[in-house]
Amino acid sequence: MKNMRVREVMQRPIIAVRHNNTAREAALMLAELGYAALPVLDQDDRLIGVITSGDLLRAGELNDPVSAVMTTPAVSVPDNAALAEVMGRLVTHGLRSLPVVDADGRVIGMFSRGDALRIMLTPDDALAADAQNLLDQYTGARRWHVTVDEGDAIISGRFADESERRITIALTRTVPGIRTVTIATTPAAAVAAVH
Repeated sequence: MKNMRVREVMQRPIIAVRHNNTAREAALMLAELGYAALPVLDQDDRLIGVITSGDLLRAGELNDPVSAVMTTPAVSVPDNAALAEVMGRLVTHGLRSLPVVDADGRVIGMFSRGDALRIMLTPDDALAADAQNLLDQYTGARRWHVTVDEGDAIISGRFADESERRITIALTRTVPGIRTVTIATTPAAAVAAVH
């Protein structure tokens, strides 16, 4: 990570809005995508600002053009910036994401706090987080716990019946990188099965 450049880990393709889009169009994009911010581009595809959910909430009225409510100047990073520098900039500026620009000021990617966290995790941690998120979305709460070791997932927790076990296995298998999925056998579960 020490010698990595942001261009190696940034998210592509970028999703952006134009300066003449309406604030309503930007709000719809942010809501649909679940993003915190979008880069705002001029007619030459150069970065001129960033539109955040906070900008839109402060604007109140969504009929104005994006250029009237966006944050300027946009804080961005060059594509050859050191990853450690970019992560530091996210923290010091209190930003959730940063546009990554080329030498001509064109946005070529985005880097977010979530991207930074994924880089800090081991591949197994990242797989476990993705699987856990799927299971939590399914139940609406944390009923089960996922651990991953070398791509092999183990799910623990209480299950109402065999169909819940099958569902958790099927959901977890949808995570790219998960090789196998098993349900943990706890001592309490083994004793209950004997009786």
